[in-house]
Amino acid sequence: MENLISKHDLINASAIKGAVGPAADALKKIDTESLGLSVNETKILSQAAKILSDLDDFAQSVIDLGNKQFQSRDVELINRASSRFFAVDRDIAEAKAHQYHAEQAFIAKTAELQKQGFSAAEIKKLVTDPKPEIEALQQKINGLIVEKSRIEAFLADSPRFSPDLLIGTAIEVFADETAQAA
Repeated sequence: MENLISKHDLINASAIKGAVGPAADALKKIDTESLGLSVNETKILSQAAKILSDLDDFAQSVIDLGNKQFQSRDVELINRASSRFFAVDRDIAEAKAHQYHAEQAFIAKTAELQKQGFSAAEIKKLVTDPKPEIEALQQKINGLIVEKSRIEAFLADSPRFSPDLLIGTAIEVFADETAQAA
């Protein structure tokens, strides 16, 4: 598809069609003879009707192309994106749970060793600091949040559904899917 229609294009075309179409029809119905319009006024009215009619036709062509695009969308890719979109929340919750448990295990081990009379220096040697693990999990969470926003942008990109928006996600996009969108 050469000229990809965006959601914005489709919304604008619908607004133009809704506003301009009825105006063009109304201008075409004016009986210039009964109004006693001059030849010049009739010509101006006719030109205005033609301009509005052309705008209406253009808007309709954008809507038609958008509908054609939507009909030929990659449903399988959209389904994979939808599935991954919801899986990301589960992955984020899992990473947050691992963060929490790593911190709680550290606190519990430290408290137990303190009760047993170990010094802070001895505890530091015996118990692994969970900060690197917690920070790595936070990086994973941040990456998942970015991934989710990319998938959300793809799913909101109707009728285009550009596979390029999925770059950097766990969704495998094949070369032919990217070529179809171009």
